[in-house]
Amino acid sequence: MAQDQKSAHITIALNDWASQIVLSYAIGNLLEKQGYNIFYREISTAKQWGAIRLGEIDLQLEVWEGSMARDFLRMVEQKLIIDAGNHSATTREEWWYPAYVEEMCKGLPNWKSLNSCSHLFVMDYSGEKGVYITGPWDKREGKRIRSLKLNFLLKKIGGEAFKPTILLAIKKQTPLLIFNWTPNWVESRIEGRFVEFPPFEPSCTSDPKWGPNPYETMDCGNPKNGWLKKAVSKRFPEVWPCAFELIKRISFTNQMISEASALYEYDRHSYMDAAKLWQDKYKNEISHWLSLQCPL
Repeated sequence: MAQDQKSAHITIALNDWASQIVLSYAIGNLLEKQGYNIFYREISTAKQWGAIRLGEIDLQLEVWEGSMARDFLRMVEQKLIIDAGNHSATTREEWWYPAYVEEMCKGLPNWKSLNSCSHLFVMDYSGEKGVYITGPWDKREGKRIRSLKLNFLLKKIGGEAFKPTILLAIKKQTPLLIFNWTPNWVESRIEGRFVEFPPFEPSCTSDPKWGPNPYETMDCGNPKNGWLKKAVSKRFPEVWPCAFELIKRISFTNQMISEASALYEYDRHSYMDAAKLWQDKYKNEISHWLSLQCPL
């Protein structure tokens, strides 16, 4: 195998969510211990694709199918960037509630119980309708509410308000129905469940005859078991062939990613301290990744 050019700098993308940042620092620390020069660059998910194509970013460790598949797959197909493989973790985005809510609404997690329990989620301004809290993203959830004839209103909040909204509900043990995803910090520190809607099928988004409402689309849940991948620049395997083999071996589980997020979001460590704590907790997995027969 060709020798790595360790004098060159591997630039790692830092996006704007905790697990991606903590894990980027953790793997950056790992590569530095092997003698590589590491730079970090804060960049949005939208702008990172051009930067990876140009070799201004070399490594992105958390590519989510739900939010990044279109750009990622297009650029891989055009041979502008490289797919460095899947993590074993799988993703999901869906309506979520703390586990104690099941004592208040016995039919959960089945979506059909939501209307009989909608009074639990009423707020001052919502009249007789329950309130489902979601973020500033376009997930077509209003359409789902209409298609499944749910007695709920949609309330959008900023992404920074998610953690305090969840923690306040947990503290007061009040009913909460909120957009959530996996993996993230919540599953490492708080017991909860996703609502189980009719299973997603592509036809649900285009064929009104599919699903329980024969006149509307979007009468289903979101996809389950989405992939999480790693992306690298085209120059990565050429300049750092051994490091590329290492990156391909790295595989985060849902628990590993959620713990990385929780160390920062819930336990309130700094990103760098969280990365070091994460490395110590998963030292056996890291040792396995480093066991490849390659002159690092």
